[in-house]
Amino acid sequence: MMYSVVLRIKIQEDRWIRIGSSHDILWDVRDLIEASSGWTVLNQDDIGPANSFLSLLERGIWELSKSTDAYRDYEVMYGLGTIKDTLAFYRGLLEDCKEHPYAELYGKIIA
Repeated sequence: MMYSVVLRIKIQEDRWIRIGSSHDILWDVRDLIEASSGWTVLNQDDIGPANSFLSLLERGIWELSKSTDAYRDYEVMYGLGTIKDTLAFYRGLLEDCKEHPYAELYGKIIA
């Protein structure tokens, strides 16, 4: 299973438009995300404002880039490339959050 995060903006009472890219990551690596960034990934729709995630994403990038060896066990559990994939997820989402800081993050599990 994958977890997909997108940014969206409310245009009317119950209407939203999606902006930016879709950011997908294996659902199983949510423990790596929490360990490296402090973000507790839950199966939820409304995650919160994009600007509130900037520091978490920056922390995750810094942690996985500077302390890679501390997270090698996650590659054993989830496969080679897990750290690289998580870094790509962080970087892409961070770029969108910086570009659209007042958007809302929306997440869902996809098959």
